[in-house]
Amino acid sequence: MANNIYRQEKYQAWTVRWRDNQGTRKAKNFSDKKYGTRQEARIQAESFLKTIQADLIRNEYIDPHRGKITLNEFANEVGIIKESHSPHTKQVKETNYNTHIALSFLADKPINSINPADINRFIREIHNNRDKPYSRALVIKVYQILFGLFREAKEMNLIKDNPCDTQLAKKSFPKENKSKNHYLTKFEVNALAKEIEKTHPQYATIVYLLAYSGLRSGEYRALTWEDIDFNNNTISVNKAVTEVAGVLSVVEPKTKSSIRTIKIDNITMNRLKAHKKNHSIPNCEIVFPDSNCTNPIRGANFRNRVWNPACDKLGLTGVTPHDLRHTSVSLSVEAGVDLLAISKGLGHKDIRTTANNYSELFPHADEMKAEKLELLQQEVI
Repeated sequence: MANNIYRQEKYQAWTVRWRDNQGTRKAKNFSDKKYGTRQEARIQAESFLKTIQADLIRNEYIDPHRGKITLNEFANEVGIIKESHSPHTKQVKETNYNTHIALSFLADKPINSINPADINRFIREIHNNRDKPYSRALVIKVYQILFGLFREAKEMNLIKDNPCDTQLAKKSFPKENKSKNHYLTKFEVNALAKEIEKTHPQYATIVYLLAYSGLRSGEYRALTWEDIDFNNNTISVNKAVTEVAGVLSVVEPKTKSSIRTIKIDNITMNRLKAHKKNHSIPNCEIVFPDSNCTNPIRGANFRNRVWNPACDKLGLTGVTPHDLRHTSVSLSVEAGVDLLAISKGLGHKDIRTTANNYSELFPHADEMKAEKLELLQQEVI
């Protein structure tokens, strides 16, 4: 049997026949109904046969029948997580797959039928429950899950090419809007804490803690009293709160460098002591819980009910709780803390991350270096 195309009027379809590299007979139908017209079905059949023939000649042939498994079936078969992933990463990947991919139009398509245009369409259509596009960061996380699945399918010879590994697939990524860091002064930090104390005194200490420790939102909300060593003025950061699609969980920090013990100044530690004395809930181990101590306070609730009203009253437009992490860096620089200590306190993987993120805080670094080296040399001249 030669490689050819023939018509099956009974089924209103064109059939492509070929033999693979082992001489096994293969066939694939192209129905008029599926492709709209008899002529279009013929065009698709001819294009498919040309591709098969070229792949056989180049020894790049992949049996198209093997790739008929749907994306959901393939994801369930091979999995989307690795043993090396942290619990935080595993949860985020599983939640993102189930929320954004498993219910999409891609889910029930055979993996060998998904092309770059499909990936591009999928990215364009990712919207939240308020019909707004998601952030670039989330889109990339979801895209990376798809990229990993198709990479495995390619390695298993189920598909020839990874449809995600194209410019078309990434064409509709949301633009990267690198926002400028906001830095509060020590006076603004104090004013903000005082304003929150008027309405929600149980949360005022959060402002001081974040501004003078650099903790992330998920880290401070996961704190329990056993994490705070009042005798040695330290806080152990060993877990974090995550909120994915409304589901709140306490997991390990996302990176190994995030697990750390940080030294806290006496004034901030005294504020934590006062917070425990005046606002802790009996038999509640969470430092900043919700009203019933069933969970840590939710980030959205804190922002909408506590933070935003206080910022509005003070005219701090566009300032977010995460800006207190940035503020901790600027206050540390103002206090003369060296960059390595700042980096370790933030839980960055290496000092370059800190330097890149906060380079604007060191505008005169070269001049200062030259001056100090000059002073050093004067001692021996």
